[in-house]
Amino acid sequence: MKRISITVSAIAASALLLAGCSGAESAADESSEAPITVKTGQGEVEVPANPERIVALQSAAADVAAALGKAPSAVAGSTMAGEDGRYPWQQNIDAETVDITLVGEEDFTVDVEKIAALEPDLIFAAPWNVTDKKVYEQLSEIAPVVTPDSEAANPDWDSTVKTVGSALGLDDEAEDLISSTESELGEEGKELGVQGKTYQLISPQRGSIFFGKAKPLELYGLEPGKHQSEDEVNSYELSFEKMSELDADYLLIWPLDDQGKKQVEENPAYDSLPSVKNGNAEFVDTEFDSALNGASPASLTWLNEQGGMKEILGK
Repeated sequence: MKRISITVSAIAASALLLAGCSGAESAADESSEAPITVKTGQGEVEVPANPERIVALQSAAADVAAALGKAPSAVAGSTMAGEDGRYPWQQNIDAETVDITLVGEEDFTVDVEKIAALEPDLIFAAPWNVTDKKVYEQLSEIAPVVTPDSEAANPDWDSTVKTVGSALGLDDEAEDLISSTESELGEEGKELGVQGKTYQLISPQRGSIFFGKAKPLELYGLEPGKHQSEDEVNSYELSFEKMSELDADYLLIWPLDDQGKKQVEENPAYDSLPSVKNGNAEFVDTEFDSALNGASPASLTWLNEQGGMKEILGK
């Protein structure tokens, strides 16, 4: 009788254990389906778990989502990127999902009606996509709108990675993506021996010199030069008469046209700049600037391996 009692007890215990496992699995399933609260530049936003139809109005967000295995079903492309609207580092994004009409090329106007027709359940946007509160509200009526959790007009690349990862429920994977990118460029910087050297990224336009966002260069160990502070980037205007203030070890120049390039090269102070004398001044194109100014892990890897950054820093 004891043996029977023990057997019955064992069966009962197993039943309870299985019931417990079933309950745990059920709880896990419910948890995986629960909405996610994400901190964004617009405040906390609740997004659905496992979104299926993602619209990315921001190039970097599209890159990150694709890298995390959640390629958007629609991406705002740009004719500046290429014939199909994709940048060269976006080959893991299906060209058929890219639409250059979702966001205006000149005024960055968001086509709310076209986005609504896509029936998204999650929208990734850049801060400049939703500076108009009315546009943000209209998009929010369509689907949750997630912008990088930053007050900056042009958020840092890792801020975009973290926010996208959080919205997709892939925080750990996002952190791994950040760590691998930091490690890749950090090791490259050590090999090139550029730690402690300074950089400036400029764009001559409208008769002045503007400074572009190039903070990812600090992953190599470089340090920001004069006028590369967060407050001055994209806002401070340097007159051509003060070109001698371009005194960084590495000078990257993105002219919008031939006239801009001519204004720089023909300035009396140009040949005396430290970067020019040392052969470290480089004119770059739109792809290069976009990879750096609106960076993502994918664009930074491309920039380092194929975009020419390694060669520039290796001079």
